[in-house]
Amino acid sequence: MSEATRESHGRIEVAPEVLATIAHYAVLRIEGVLKLAAVPTDRGWFFKRNTPIHQEGIVLDLVDNKVKFDIYVIMEPHVNIMETSRALQRAIIEAVDTMVGIPIEAVNVHVEDVSYGQSKGSLKNNF
Repeated sequence: MSEATRESHGRIEVAPEVLATIAHYAVLRIEGVLKLAAVPTDRGWFFKRNTPIHQEGIVLDLVDNKVKFDIYVIMEPHVNIMETSRALQRAIIEAVDTMVGIPIEAVNVHVEDVSYGQSKGSLKNNF
């Protein structure tokens, strides 16, 4: 890295919601993930001092400069859930690293359901 590249021109700040949005789009690109699921209300984050960022199916926890995601999904029935979950973890880590360069400590995947009645194609036709 050259000296010009390391030179600081000021502060760069990325809103936590941006990280959640990047994760959201990374999740939806994964084959076998039907959609994001609702975050369970019993998650316990209501009582934490630093309330995490909460978007549809995504909880982002920023504590001590460590980024942790909890991703809640509904999968399609034809997939290997373990392989698809690992692909989802890799996709989020790569997307955040590529776009922002922030290291991710953890991506926890919660498979809330497997849907036999819908497919991504039928969801797209509804919007």
